[in-house]
Amino acid sequence: GFHHYFEHPSTLPVADRVLRESGVLALAGELVAPLAIDLAFDHIQVATSIHGWDHQPGGGHIDGYGIEGQTEPHTFTLLAGIYLGDESEPGRGNIWVWPGSHLGHERLFRERGVRVLMGGGNGGHAGMLDDPPDLGRGQPVLARRGDVLLAHYLLAHNQSGNMWDPLRRIVYYRLAADGHRERWAATQTDALLEFAPVRAALA
Repeated sequence: GFHHYFEHPSTLPVADRVLRESGVLALAGELVAPLAIDLAFDHIQVATSIHGWDHQPGGGHIDGYGIEGQTEPHTFTLLAGIYLGDESEPGRGNIWVWPGSHLGHERLFRERGVRVLMGGGNGGHAGMLDDPPDLGRGQPVLARRGDVLLAHYLLAHNQSGNMWDPLRRIVYYRLAADGHRERWAATQTDALLEFAPVRAALA
């Protein structure tokens, strides 16, 4: 199975320092400049999966849903991950992603509204909606210890099984550009709203 630990940055000082001093936060900042970027919430996540969990995800989700008492999704800008082990082959607890699904979610929210995934117990899984959108095919991310993952908030993702190492570990940071909470709804219907350098590169 898997376990997720959400801890205040003050209780994980080394993990917080790695984010700030390794260049990860600066790299994320290059994607949203001139906006600044930092932790979106008061936690850092340590995600683990235990050897013997044989699972291939059938679909991906986006974070920020299924939280008790919420009135809007807990969105952010970027998910950053730092690998603590070797996930260079499938079956090692790899995160799966659905390439291009950030644009599929953008279309979904434009057509059906930014609260379409609220309620219904779908946990941010667009594939559980009636008439679900086509988000393409998922694939595992292959990475080695020390590698860094930067993923758009709207990119569908999910955890897979670990049949290799006794304990798979990765540290996740949910990052938000300055002012994100005030513009969260607009970022769901314009996937590059907070990514001016990326929009310019694609122009």
